[in-house]
Amino acid sequence: MKMIAALIHGVALIVLGANTGGTALAQEVKRPFTVAEEIGVTLFGTPNGGEPEIRFSPNGKYVAVWSERGRLEVDQVEDSLRFYHSRDLEDFVTRSASSRPPSPMWIMTRSGKEGPVVNDWRWLADSTGVAYLERTSDSHQQLVLADVRKKEITVLTSTSERVKAFDIRDRQHYVYTVVDPSSRQRMRDERQAPVIVGTGLSSYQLLFPDAPVAREISSSRDYLRAVVEGKRFEVKEHGASIGFESLFGEDLALSPDGQSLVTMMTVPVVPPSWENLYPPPVPSSPYRIRSIRRNLQSDSYEGSVHEYVRVDLETGLIESVVGAPVANDGGWWASGRPSWSIDGQAILLPGTFLRSEDLTPSRPCVAVVDLRSKTSTCVERLKGQTVSGVEEGYHLVTDVRFVDGDKRRVMVNFRRHDDWALMGTEYRRTPDSRWQVAQSTNGTTKSDNDHLQVSIKQAFDKPPLLVVANKQGWKVVWDPNPQLGNVELGQAVVYHWKDKNGRQWRGGLYKPTNYEAGRRYPLVIQTHGFDQSQFKPSGVFTTAFAARALAGAGIFVLQIGGACPTGSEEGPCYVGGFESAANQLIAEGLINPEKIGIIGFSRACFHVMEMLTTGSLRLKAAIVADGIMETYLQYMVWLDPHNESDSVIGAPPFGEGLQQWFKSSPGFNLDKVTTPLSVMVNGRPSLLYMWEVYAGLRYLKKPVDLVLLESGEHVLTNPKFRMISQGGSVDWFRFWLMGDEDPDPAKAAQYIRWRELQKLQENQQTVR
Repeated sequence: MKMIAALIHGVALIVLGANTGGTALAQEVKRPFTVAEEIGVTLFGTPNGGEPEIRFSPNGKYVAVWSERGRLEVDQVEDSLRFYHSRDLEDFVTRSASSRPPSPMWIMTRSGKEGPVVNDWRWLADSTGVAYLERTSDSHQQLVLADVRKKEITVLTSTSERVKAFDIRDRQHYVYTVVDPSSRQRMRDERQAPVIVGTGLSSYQLLFPDAPVAREISSSRDYLRAVVEGKRFEVKEHGASIGFESLFGEDLALSPDGQSLVTMMTVPVVPPSWENLYPPPVPSSPYRIRSIRRNLQSDSYEGSVHEYVRVDLETGLIESVVGAPVANDGGWWASGRPSWSIDGQAILLPGTFLRSEDLTPSRPCVAVVDLRSKTSTCVERLKGQTVSGVEEGYHLVTDVRFVDGDKRRVMVNFRRHDDWALMGTEYRRTPDSRWQVAQSTNGTTKSDNDHLQVSIKQAFDKPPLLVVANKQGWKVVWDPNPQLGNVELGQAVVYHWKDKNGRQWRGGLYKPTNYEAGRRYPLVIQTHGFDQSQFKPSGVFTTAFAARALAGAGIFVLQIGGACPTGSEEGPCYVGGFESAANQLIAEGLINPEKIGIIGFSRACFHVMEMLTTGSLRLKAAIVADGIMETYLQYMVWLDPHNESDSVIGAPPFGEGLQQWFKSSPGFNLDKVTTPLSVMVNGRPSLLYMWEVYAGLRYLKKPVDLVLLESGEHVLTNPKFRMISQGGSVDWFRFWLMGDEDPDPAKAAQYIRWRELQKLQENQQTVR
């Protein structure tokens, strides 16, 4: 009977296809979206949520476009730079609609086990090529030049140099920092010694000395190399090497003449007056300026304070640019590298305090320093946190630059706090040296010259297209993912709700493939990172998140957007937002209240643990992946001088403060967890960080699973590890929310393990 029914169904499809031009048949054969499909998607933004990178050459003749995809069949990440002649694109957009898109003049492709492979790329000032940092097989970086004219690649640094940062003008003028070559030998020598002095070292350095995180901390001093007039040398001051901390000092800005640079360096002696002159946005902030005397020969970076300095490459002379600390050290957040005006007479700083002439406390700003007059002016004052949230109009500065190199025009790019949208404001300097807003933009996802605009046309529900536009209209230059035409993506909408305190929330709601109105479906909440402007199938991050693949399996997914203020209200705020969203979806008849799950990654692991220990929503399954959970062991392992846990929990875990930890830390409240939990760990160092929750639940005989990936990545890019992490999320929620198991024999062991956890869950329910 089943065979007859299948034959009848097939005949019906053929007849229907004949009557409708084959449209229904084409829809029927579309394959579901899976994790494997996602890994192969070509995207234009980096895995950690970076914006598309499109850049015209300085002379406007060329445009370069960066993209990346995973190749599961060879377990490689593949990056490409596509170079076009601007004239070809301009001709294409002005010709008839039937004209074919121009081919790139060169496609440079580089592959590796982890991505991005091509990092921090930029045009040479003479437009003859692009320089970038290429990730090597041992996860180090080398400085590389891609010659557009010759279509050749040249490595500019030796294989023994581990390059951290660079800036370049042309082939004869560039600077770069390298990791202290003696640090690795020192580590080897220490490991051979019968006794290791651990004072001042982290647990990672002592337990996992070969892990990337331990190498980064151990190699905390980088050294400066320069090429001037084609001559390579180490930059020294009075015969001594100039050291930079690798957690800072990575933003090098080379002057137009190639003779000096601006960067950040440690302040050796912080004046006591700085503590009052440059206060944090809120008194309780753990990030603040502290008066210290720093031993610059020490590898420890605890409590460091930094300032912008100017370095003369020939003499090594170092001078302070503004004589005040950078904004981030004081708890005011801004990012981006310094930049020079085209005449070399002005420097633009993305976030710095300015020297207080009247000895009154001040706040930092985006600042322009005029080298001739030795004066500094504020373009835009930074805003920060308040006790209950953030100041009105708060946004995070992401990049600053002089427009066309003009020291009288400044572009400040930023992300809005409420929806994380990328925006920009152009300021112009008035004759009386004030800065006024000239115009606002919608960010930097496009690149322009006088006649042409090249951009990525995409949204969270629309795959990306490379397009070119002029005043008459726009055309598609390249569709990087034609294979998605045969894949059922399903529907996705922007979803809005309010929590019980009236706070507005938004997110991306991914509907199950072949969604049927009136039916209640399972729901998985992904805790953070929603970006309406970009097509990110997993939901921005690629560790554990798997939004479209889960929707392809028949599950609603809500990718949360927005952020709560840090501090003691952070956990309750997120719990309230998650629960209000789920309750609204239940009230709308979309969600089965007995089949709700949640995924937390990175800092949002804490928000999930807060849900599991304090929330009122009945969760069927949960995942925490490679992140912070505000537990006692994490506090002790990390040994952070700016430990935010003190403000999140309400006190340090000592003396009377320990009572507050007993009450508020998820690690001391695991007895309240009733939800099956998967603990996903990226790399053995992170295992120590994530162990407390797993071990505690095991002691309590609660259903908990532990998966360790031998990966050093936090945001996963390697195709094999992405398949394990994201595919594991799909399998986990299909099992707990839908009762489904993948018949793949290779997964048999995981289901045997999970059925045992299911028995533990049933025993718990019987006891309750």
